[in-house]
Amino acid sequence: MNRLNAVILGASGLVGQRLQQRLVDHPWFEVVAIAGSPKTAGLHHSQVEWRLDGKRPTFDLSICSMDSIPNADIAFSALPSDIALQVEPALVKRGISVFSNASAFRRISGIPLVIPEVNPSELEKFNGHVCATNCTVVPVILPLVGLRNHLESVEISTSQALSGAGWELLFDEVALAGEVDPFIPDEEEKLIAEFKHLFDIEIPVIANCNRVAHKDGHLVHVKAILDANFSVEEIKEKMIVERLNLPSAPENVIIITDECPTRKKHLWAGGEGLGAGMSTVVGDIHVEGKMLSFSALSHNTVRGAAGGVILLAEFAHAQGYISK
Repeated sequence: MNRLNAVILGASGLVGQRLQQRLVDHPWFEVVAIAGSPKTAGLHHSQVEWRLDGKRPTFDLSICSMDSIPNADIAFSALPSDIALQVEPALVKRGISVFSNASAFRRISGIPLVIPEVNPSELEKFNGHVCATNCTVVPVILPLVGLRNHLESVEISTSQALSGAGWELLFDEVALAGEVDPFIPDEEEKLIAEFKHLFDIEIPVIANCNRVAHKDGHLVHVKAILDANFSVEEIKEKMIVERLNLPSAPENVIIITDECPTRKKHLWAGGEGLGAGMSTVVGDIHVEGKMLSFSALSHNTVRGAAGGVILLAEFAHAQGYISK
């Protein structure tokens, strides 16, 4: 696979820094620039405050401004929506393929919203700009891929980590101690809308989203009414999702356990290297008649954000959608 020159849009945010970690030695993408806000533009990468627990990658680069992004084949965006609205379309006009983790263009006509294992055919609409999903959608939808044609209604309850709100909460001693506002503005509406969009279905979906005092990992509890009776073993078989032959693909897209997944045990499931943190762990599966219930855990800044958008770009590159 030929290597593509890549730009990372985001120098100091959590998703931008996850992108940096995962792209520093990527076999298909070579980072030629990292763009940041006026606070970081002009700094050498080594001078930017590092906000993740994991090791800082080494880039011998100075952070460029959003107005001085060099030519490249591809851009990975971790921008706030208001900045993404200005920067991303301008890059697409320059012929740079934009793979965005920003929410600004999700479900906008002409810009595909894609999880490669869920709706890969949507990339046929690719015209230089594509979006990854809300991080909470991943652990809800991946276990249901094999059951999408049997769904009659879905009810979702979430326990979402502090990192889903950005780096500030990770350094908030009050939040870390357990005093965190559980309300997440507009999250339930986004989750429901993106779930329906990805599956291209119109069924009743209810969501109750809550922030909890854990650093990383989104845990979801799902109840689904199906159109037929299935045994637990049949459900488990249908939950298995075929692995993509891509650098960031985990050894197993879905890992099934008998217990309820925990962040301590399952947060980094997926294998070594780029696969780490890319699996969705599903457990506590129960069936009563046509009612299915399960819990699932996904690493929100890895599979749900940086790793997910890189996987999407790998898939697009492998399918020949990106022009060099």
